[in-house]
Amino acid sequence: MPCHPSYKKNSEDKAAARDRFLIPVLAAYYFFHYCTLGIIYPYFGFYFKQTGYNGTEIGLLLSILPIVSFTCTTLWADVFTKVKHRKLFIVSGILISSFALVPIYFYHSKPMTAVLLAVFALARTGILPVIDSFASSLNDRMPYGRMRIFGSLGFILTSTATGYFFDSFGAAAFVLLYTVFSLLSVVPALLANYDTSLFKPRPNSEKRLPFHLKVFFAGLTIYLSSFAFLSNFFNIKVAEAGFGQTYAGYMWTVGVLAEMFFMYHQERVLKFMRAEYIIIVSMLLGGVRYFATALTDSLILLFFFSAFHGFAYGTMHISVMKFFREKLPESLRLKAQTIYSGVGYGLGTVAGSAVSGMVYDHMGLKPVFFTAFFFCIIGASVIYWYIGIEGKNGGEQS
Repeated sequence: MPCHPSYKKNSEDKAAARDRFLIPVLAAYYFFHYCTLGIIYPYFGFYFKQTGYNGTEIGLLLSILPIVSFTCTTLWADVFTKVKHRKLFIVSGILISSFALVPIYFYHSKPMTAVLLAVFALARTGILPVIDSFASSLNDRMPYGRMRIFGSLGFILTSTATGYFFDSFGAAAFVLLYTVFSLLSVVPALLANYDTSLFKPRPNSEKRLPFHLKVFFAGLTIYLSSFAFLSNFFNIKVAEAGFGQTYAGYMWTVGVLAEMFFMYHQERVLKFMRAEYIIIVSMLLGGVRYFATALTDSLILLFFFSAFHGFAYGTMHISVMKFFREKLPESLRLKAQTIYSGVGYGLGTVAGSAVSGMVYDHMGLKPVFFTAFFFCIIGASVIYWYIGIEGKNGGEQS
């Protein structure tokens, strides 16, 4: 029996009202979550260097985070879809990760630091893929990039402030700032409603990836491994070039501003070519940034290529989200997000952290960024291979 038109309209109105409420909630979560990333991503390697660790130790310690991401993100998301109280599950993860780093400031035991990093990573590993899936599903209400831009604002705030506080107050500023902003992200996490078809449990048969999608993720993983070279050693590069960490913070800020510019104007760029080709161009642009960083100690050029890379990352990330939204069925989207986060940023960063640390110890700083350049070239080549395979398959997802 067909539904009465007024009933259907009321249902649509309720859905629209729910989505309008969710948009600022998700934007607020992005803001506070990326505030924490603006502290961790640029400064974790420098924090450990300041507290006496060598390059290999920095690489191995920081590889714990992506190892947990690689091994546990998909499992985290599967548990999340099956638990009865999803909100409690996410908020508990935020609270545990908020306090997990506090003891590393007071106790410099390497085994304890390793355990605390594992707890920290496990508690939060699946949260961002869930939020990204949520935000991307609302793209028709508000473009994903314009919600995600609030995350970039948060990253700018803390990457700039942390550099200043590091120079002024030392290592304690790192832990304190992270804990405060992580706790603030609890508020929007509590306001979101996670009861949606996007997160319903799926049988394994609906989540199986075809070969050509595995090739796609392999290319992303190779490219994303280069990010570990940047996050672990760029602030060290700035210091060895003779500049303080305040300048490093400004450089991260310039990069994120370039990323924000693209995210705000995403519709104008994405309509010119398919997402996969934009991803390839973005990878090549990222490679140029690494190559240039290896060769220069100029403050102006370091600033310029920070902006260059920020634009490259923005185009890549938005294109990946568009690819998931338009090419994958709903049953695969959360799985794809967890692979992107867990395998791409996880496995890729494990390899990148370990390799970059060893290259730094045995060959110095310049070869670190040359190696990152080659990772970008290889990643772009694999994505090009994916395009050929997908073309032969007629672009079908099976």
